[in-house]
Amino acid sequence: MIPKRYLIATLFIAAMLVILSVVQAPRAKGDGGVISGDAPVAANLASFETIAQYELQEGWVPRFQNSLDPDQADPWPFGAGFNTPWEPASPYLSDQGLALNGPDGKSEVVLWQGLEWRHYRFDAPLCSARLDPAKGRHLLVTLRMGTGRFETRLLEVPEGRVLWVSDSGPWSRFSWDGKSVLLGLEAPPPLGALLLSSRTAEKESTDTTLAPWDEKALPPPPKGWMVKPDQLWDDGKDLPGERLLIPWQSNARFWFPTKDRLWVSEATGWTLWALEDGIWHRREAGAGVLMAHPPLAMGLVALDKEGSFVRESSPLDRVAWDAVSGSSEPWPAYDPAWVWYPNGAISAKDDRWGSALPGLQPERQREALSKSFRAEWRVAAGLRASVQGWLPNGPEVAMREAQTMAWVWVGNRVLMVRLQSVGRLRQIKALLK
Repeated sequence: MIPKRYLIATLFIAAMLVILSVVQAPRAKGDGGVISGDAPVAANLASFETIAQYELQEGWVPRFQNSLDPDQADPWPFGAGFNTPWEPASPYLSDQGLALNGPDGKSEVVLWQGLEWRHYRFDAPLCSARLDPAKGRHLLVTLRMGTGRFETRLLEVPEGRVLWVSDSGPWSRFSWDGKSVLLGLEAPPPLGALLLSSRTAEKESTDTTLAPWDEKALPPPPKGWMVKPDQLWDDGKDLPGERLLIPWQSNARFWFPTKDRLWVSEATGWTLWALEDGIWHRREAGAGVLMAHPPLAMGLVALDKEGSFVRESSPLDRVAWDAVSGSSEPWPAYDPAWVWYPNGAISAKDDRWGSALPGLQPERQREALSKSFRAEWRVAAGLRASVQGWLPNGPEVAMREAQTMAWVWVGNRVLMVRLQSVGRLRQIKALLK
């Protein structure tokens, strides 16, 4: 017969061991836990910490209307990128908030500030919303004001004060350095042109100019091109800012790395534009197709004198082409989901090119999040018929790895969730600095 006191002591020790395993098991060995740091993330996940959640009223969704940028052929997958400034706009704004459209043409942006939601409401549907990539102090929105009519506003965060308002097309974006805003209008057919306008993000600008296309070292503009403000159509005349009219087809692209540099690639070749004394001028132009390698360089694919394809790269602020070795592997097809570094590139879809980052783990948390919140999605789908229409295959996950969090839309609410602390997140954050 075992004495009662021994049984009690044994049960007490067993209970303490259970408590210790529960407390330390989710942590890696290096942190005093029992799990290997190289173990799959899914094996470490019992749950994700919810930082904040936003309850959606019926009819309100994190979706844009008329959201395609002029150089965006297809709708942008909501969780496709790293939330870099060269990506198309996403309704999931970094780690700060959401852009929402609702019934009766209403919309709002909600930002998580000081442990509460701040509301920026509009009486028109949102086509685009972005926070400035530098400090997140400016909110840039484009609204659909009516059939074929759009308006862009720049607001101060968190006060919500409107810094300026401009007629525009259905899109707007910041320069990658966050110091300027680019917007524009498509020219009336059959011209096949795009009128772009840049405006400072710091203050209201009263200057309105138009690129003259008068550089002596470069070819003249196309015949009948508009190079004087009074030649523009009515909506073009009303567009304020430093304007330039560029040829435009469906396969053309442009990149706006700094407030005074703009790269354009279209059927007739490429052009680097520079803003000098408030007027856009062509710095240089040539043949070939540009393929940007943000935030590192600009790539060019062109034909040499023998008719063979060659590749070159240049810094983003000037034209200084360096040949790329023909033995290096082909560049991936251009996609704004890519981030480039000196010897390779990676996308948020976990595609890789060139030399992989040392020890970079595969991305596994997106799938784990989807599984973790699938039960809540099923509950929401049972409560609201609209959930099956918006989210037919499960919760929507938008990763924000550089901010170590993700947005998860389960149907009737959107959650801001903290990602598991793994080495990959630290490397991604360093890559995107």
